[in-house]
Amino acid sequence: MTVTIKPLHRVFAGEVDGLDLRRPLSVQEAAAIEAGMDRYAVLVLHGQNISDTQQAEFSRNFGALEMPDKVSNITKNEDRLLAPIMADISNLDRDNQLFGRDDRHRMFNLGNRLWHSDSSFRAVPSKYSLLSARVIPEHGGDTEFADMRVAYDALDDA
Repeated sequence: MTVTIKPLHRVFAGEVDGLDLRRPLSVQEAAAIEAGMDRYAVLVLHGQNISDTQQAEFSRNFGALEMPDKVSNITKNEDRLLAPIMADISNLDRDNQLFGRDDRHRMFNLGNRLWHSDSSFRAVPSKYSLLSARVIPEHGGDTEFADMRVAYDALDDA
């Protein structure tokens, strides 16, 4: 099947069809995704029921992975819901219960609820961020995106 990407918005974001992330990508498929990121800045791949390992393998098509560390994650390995190679920003503990109001993990993750640019504090920022929504609430839980290239191009000449 051929990879197709259709625009989701008039200035950025595209929807990818024709990929099954449970299997390795061909060189052509990886190139199509990279070109799609260059063009649209955000790509959505619906219906990809993949494991942590499969997401990591897909991610490796685009460069070395940024591994979670004590700066980006405070959860002990035995308490994690995801594999150690994944940034675990869940609001659930290892028993699938919501973190309490004063839980240090909940407090640490509050920054993820504010507008931010992933890994912009690092000497070499991330090339891409790949998010996988495992359980989507009926209300809230929104993730918003902005294309700073479009914002810059819209500025008046100074």
